[in-house]
Amino acid sequence: MKLKTCLILCICSISAAVNAQIGIGTTSPNSIFDIRSVNQSAPAATDGILIPKVDAFPATNPTASQYGMMVFLTTASGANVPGFYFWNNPGWVSVGSTTNWTLTGNTASNPATNYIGTSDDKDIVFKRFGIRAGYIGNPNTLSGNKNTTFGANSYNTTSGGTRNSIFGTNILSFNTSGSLNVAIGDQAMYSNTSGTENTAIGTGALYSSAAGVCNVAIGRNALTTTNGLSGIEGSNNTAVGYVSLRANTRGAFNNALGRESLYRNLIGNNNVGIGYQSGYNSLGSGNVFLGNLSGYNETGSNKLYIENTNADESNSLIYGEFDNNILRTNAQLQIGNPATTGYSLPVPRGTNGQVLQTNGSGNTSWVTPNNNLSIVRTKLSANQLLGTSGWQKILFDTPVFDDNVEFNAADNSFVAAKAGYYQINSGFQTNDQTGNATLCAIAVRKNGILYQEFSAKHYGNDIISRNINCIVKLAANDRIEIYVDNTTSGVNLNSDETKTYFEVHQIK
Repeated sequence: MKLKTCLILCICSISAAVNAQIGIGTTSPNSIFDIRSVNQSAPAATDGILIPKVDAFPATNPTASQYGMMVFLTTASGANVPGFYFWNNPGWVSVGSTTNWTLTGNTASNPATNYIGTSDDKDIVFKRFGIRAGYIGNPNTLSGNKNTTFGANSYNTTSGGTRNSIFGTNILSFNTSGSLNVAIGDQAMYSNTSGTENTAIGTGALYSSAAGVCNVAIGRNALTTTNGLSGIEGSNNTAVGYVSLRANTRGAFNNALGRESLYRNLIGNNNVGIGYQSGYNSLGSGNVFLGNLSGYNETGSNKLYIENTNADESNSLIYGEFDNNILRTNAQLQIGNPATTGYSLPVPRGTNGQVLQTNGSGNTSWVTPNNNLSIVRTKLSANQLLGTSGWQKILFDTPVFDDNVEFNAADNSFVAAKAGYYQINSGFQTNDQTGNATLCAIAVRKNGILYQEFSAKHYGNDIISRNINCIVKLAANDRIEIYVDNTTSGVNLNSDETKTYFEVHQIK
């Protein structure tokens, strides 16, 4: 065996000396060191090379002279898993896929120890086709600090901005000193130079703003001027929705929520637009528009619209003016629920002098006020012959005046149209009458029941006259009648209205 080994070494030495090449298993090496298997098509289990094995890396690191030296680590050492390693001064580098990330994904990774990134203080640059598309670093490659950017052509010219967060292409492309901005989406905050503390989410959001501060724009082209003007300085605006506040240039403290809300606002301040195209053509300040299309064509200031159409000030559900303290509803106003304990107010206005009256069931209407109180005077159309059998109604049948048409001539009675307090006056006179101790009386009856009476005896042959006055409280449809009592036959009531009459005067 020793002889064979010496012979092989001699052959190798001769071959190396002649050809400066070493071949094992071949006399025609194709490289400086060429090792061939015993049988290439059917190799044996021992056909291979064993790299030196180590259970741990040397306690003393190799030097630059050992560049490329390879070992096989048999036991995990810190974050280094078993596998092939080579010395790449000043450290050991893993060989193969055991610790590298592959194009088709890794298996058996350990999130506690495996990661993509650097273990030293170096920045990470992402490129696509040789063009930088992402960057993670501190400080930046430029002079700004603590910025995070990911996207092609984003944050290219900064000279001092800090703490910006960028995701997307062409974002903050001209930024010089703007800081604390968050921009996500193609061309978001594209024109910004020195604006700070802005949030732009969506393609073209805050595109034209150069120096604006504290703006919030969420949605495609939100807070972006339609003509691409640069140098826009509007601040403290909030726009959420596609092209909301799109035309804004110097307007501040505006809040737009909804697609195309406050679309044409240029320099107006302190506006609120909530809903699709709310305040679309607004040019003023201090307006509040609530609802889809609300205040669509309003160009003034200090206006309130609550509506779900583009109705004007005379047709919107609710319209108001903050500077004049005006609040208007163009619909029926209800206080509570009229079906239970509330009531509703009429939409049309009443006529001159009318007052609002409720029916007690939730409805109100305009009516002639109570200053048009009941006023009635009636008389007899002819003399009335009296009987002698007790109380009998005086048959008043001819109104002299009756403003509210409350006297019932067919029933010879007054019927109240509304509740209130009423003054009752009545009197009669008879023709000449003979006899002594004749009883003659007059009475007021309410709903057929005696309310008040005046009676006296008459002595001698002469005319008789009786009068009565009282105040009575009536409800609507209560009835008043005048009665007479006579004990002498052949007595007539005189139809002269100056002598026999019936009056009703409502007090309140």
